Amino acid sequence: MNNVTSYFKKKTDFLLSATQPRQYPNVVFPEVAFIGRSNVGKSSLINAVFMKKLAHISNTPGKTRQINFFNHGDSMMVVDLPGYGFAKISQKEAFKISDLVSQYLTTRENLKKIFVLIDNGLGAKKIDIEMIDAMQNIKDKIFICYTKSDKKIKEKSVYINELSDYDQLTVSSKTNDNIFELQKKIIEIL
Repeated sequence: MNNVTSYFKKKTDFLLSATQPRQYPNVVFPEVAFIGRSNVGKSSLINAVFMKKLAHISNTPGKTRQINFFNHGDSMMVVDLPGYGFAKISQKEAFKISDLVSQYLTTRENLKKIFVLIDNGLGAKKIDIEMIDAMQNIKDKIFICYTKSDKKIKEKSVYINELSDYDQLTVSSKTNDNIFELQKKIIEIL
């Protein structure tokens, strides 16, 4: 337990925000990326896993519109991807963000694991399934995280069986439920 905790206590620095592939950092560290619908609790989860405030938590869904890279202890890159199901932006901007995310996911050689976040209280939506289907060529890198396990389940997803082939974990950044298990999963990747 101490080795896991001490690893995540290492210094983590914001490196850069990229709006196009040529801006990605040229590093050899393995990368873990976090993606999910807007307002799924992505920033809160990243902050809980790395035990410090890295990602900005906003009350406005869809605030992250670029790919944010964080250097964790000169041994791993943490990547905060824009949420999908973008709120209050033009169709043109939504397409531009979607294209940027798609390019990252399909071309980034350092990418070892993609944590797809789904709100546990709402379950998987059609847009979640579409995003996961779009990543079929990198299916082995997908790990499903159901967030907000501390909240009451509001509805059952009709897509539950479509995700049964993926590794899954239910977490809460508010109560730290299964955060340690998620940290162990990340360390396995290194």
